[in-house]
Amino acid sequence: MKRMIVVGSGLAGLSAGYRLHEQGWQVIVLECLDRVGGRVLSESEDGFLFDVGPTIVTDNYTEYMKLVHDVGLSDKLVDCAPEIAVVKGSDLHILDTHKPLRSFLTTKLLPPAAKLRLAVRGVRLIKPLYGLNPYELNNRVHYDTESVQTYIDRVFGRELNDLILDGVTRAMVTSSPDETSVVGFLAGAVTASGKMQTLKGGLQLLPSKLAEKLDVRLSSPVTEVRNTDRGVEVHYQSSAEGAGSERAEACVIATPFRAAVDMYEPLKEIAADLLSRSKDSGCCSLQLTYSRRTEKEPYIVMVPKAASVEISTLFLEHIKAPDRAPAGTSLITAFFTDQRDIDFTNWSGDRLTTTARELIERLFPELRDHFMAARLTRWPYAASQADVGYYKALQKFLDDYPADAPVQIAGDYMALPSQESAVVAGVKAAKRIIAAHPAVATSPSTG
Repeated sequence: MKRMIVVGSGLAGLSAGYRLHEQGWQVIVLECLDRVGGRVLSESEDGFLFDVGPTIVTDNYTEYMKLVHDVGLSDKLVDCAPEIAVVKGSDLHILDTHKPLRSFLTTKLLPPAAKLRLAVRGVRLIKPLYGLNPYELNNRVHYDTESVQTYIDRVFGRELNDLILDGVTRAMVTSSPDETSVVGFLAGAVTASGKMQTLKGGLQLLPSKLAEKLDVRLSSPVTEVRNTDRGVEVHYQSSAEGAGSERAEACVIATPFRAAVDMYEPLKEIAADLLSRSKDSGCCSLQLTYSRRTEKEPYIVMVPKAASVEISTLFLEHIKAPDRAPAGTSLITAFFTDQRDIDFTNWSGDRLTTTARELIERLFPELRDHFMAARLTRWPYAASQADVGYYKALQKFLDDYPADAPVQIAGDYMALPSQESAVVAGVKAAKRIIAAHPAVATSPSTG
């Protein structure tokens, strides 16, 4: 039986491990944390169920949905409310994603002349969006020459950007639109077109189910991955047994990119350009509970800078699925993403809570005097920030990295960061390893 070692038990690593397990490989997963799932984390408290990392999937997540089906979680899929909202001043302008044309024509977010300009200029997006695969961006890297903000200003104009598109792009990308490559915006426009869904019981159900089939060793950070004459050798530290090592035919490193470079020496040269353009972006995920339910019920609230410099997106989790909050209550997630001029690592939990409450209770005044509690999760690493030039460097790395190498790399930094891009990267890594290590056919017995 062939052996494979996976470094990291996020969705990328578990997807690779699960697909190789299906092909008869013995898979060992080494994880530095005391749990599986990476940035996918669901926690329960006082009747509330918190998805404190990624909070949504869509039915366009093809590889993700295949895994959901294969591990027997299809009956856990539930549709989220289709309404989203864009903030303008203290008002919420709600759009129904199931009726986009009607919502666009009737919304008061834009005056009639601005709607016409948006529709006319939006036609210019047909060419870059047509046939775009958000997880295979090799034919779109020629757009990687300007930021989202510069592109939107050029195509639609500053007025439309300020009125609607700033809120949309801040919800779509993981860093400031004035720094992020427009390729991320184009990819996000495609992925956002699907029906919003979630898993009853929390999004961590999927990584937990995948891990059940694998030999997962928690609290075992890897220190080095090395190629040897006898295969791949992986050195790690176990909290229970101390220093250890494992040898296998192949390995998938499914960690943040900088961590992968630190543990695998050959990456330092081949990935030098990509590394120079990679920036780790963190965020704070703050869940606030209220003893009253909101009167308006959009699932996603997109927040332009004019409404809040600090908060890019609100998610009304009590709208997402019935099991996220007790009846008559509200659970709202506020995302504070890394910005060039603000370092949220220095902000106290009280300051973050006060900032979130000011915005939430301005938009939902019925919640005032009904605040219950706040739950803060700090993510030192939330995504790889794709600044202008990142995708060109990424494509060069993917072109140069040997497809038959015994060590393959996987992570959601290989596309627009999402749960689907993590799964896609893991599945691709598994396919490359299978292709490089074909099964040996056995001759039928002649008796």
